[in-house]
Amino acid sequence: MKQKPLENRICVGRLIKKNIMKTFKLMRSPPRSAAYNMALDSKIFSRYLEDGIPVLRLYSWEAPALTYGISQQPENEIDITRCSCDGVQLAQRITGGGILFHDDEITYSLACGKDDIGEDEKVFVDYRKICAFLIYFYQSLGLKPSFALEAKDFKNKCAPHELCCVSREKYDIVISGKKIGGNAQKRKRDAVFQHGSIPLSIDWDFLRRYVRNLPENISLEATTLTQELTSVPCRQILEQKLIDAFAHTFKVNFINYDYFVILREQSDRRISSVIKKRDPSPSRSLH
Repeated sequence: MKQKPLENRICVGRLIKKNIMKTFKLMRSPPRSAAYNMALDSKIFSRYLEDGIPVLRLYSWEAPALTYGISQQPENEIDITRCSCDGVQLAQRITGGGILFHDDEITYSLACGKDDIGEDEKVFVDYRKICAFLIYFYQSLGLKPSFALEAKDFKNKCAPHELCCVSREKYDIVISGKKIGGNAQKRKRDAVFQHGSIPLSIDWDFLRRYVRNLPENISLEATTLTQELTSVPCRQILEQKLIDAFAHTFKVNFINYDYFVILREQSDRRISSVIKKRDPSPSRSLH
């Protein structure tokens, strides 16, 4: 049975009070392959289900990549052969949602409980609550983000799509009327896993070579930090701002966690088998 960390609760008679500050493990991963990143995200969520210790992970990609939702058939939207020839990596996520392009971006994942992010236990999911740290992050850069549903013309633009950058859902984050990034979730009982992207820049012409049905006017519907800022801070500063935004929003303290610890606790054979299952491209190797 999963045990809640004792430091998160104080018993007072029959009442249980939660400490104001919570503790998360903070993991910063070096650039890795798409399959490796998705395998590690899966392992982080599995570990949280075992030990109940919440984790925030920041990571990046060793090569341009496309990830797709757990229920998607990638060959319907992606030119898999061309991706394989050109070294664009493919991997399946453990979450739902549409196809997402990863390259020049900051990517995060988090595994925690509903109470860690202040979700009401009576509400199945509160996207506004869990994505509040992203709103705060963009505000810290001087931008004016909002949720898509707050726009007056949302009903006219609301539409699902197999490509994440094209779809417009209620709690997508928009800046200047354009969608930025994408987020996806997986839940199990009161456990929450979410990962998402913060794009610094996207080469739409490059992406168009590998995905089908990308609108010609996509740059008018989706945006990046490069499009919105006159000067984009370096990655180190952006990552720290994201960490600060998370800490501020959820009243969190962090302890640094070496991501190699997770990998050392399982054999190379086990993680390789997970990676093979998540990468449909032929002859994809792990470095």
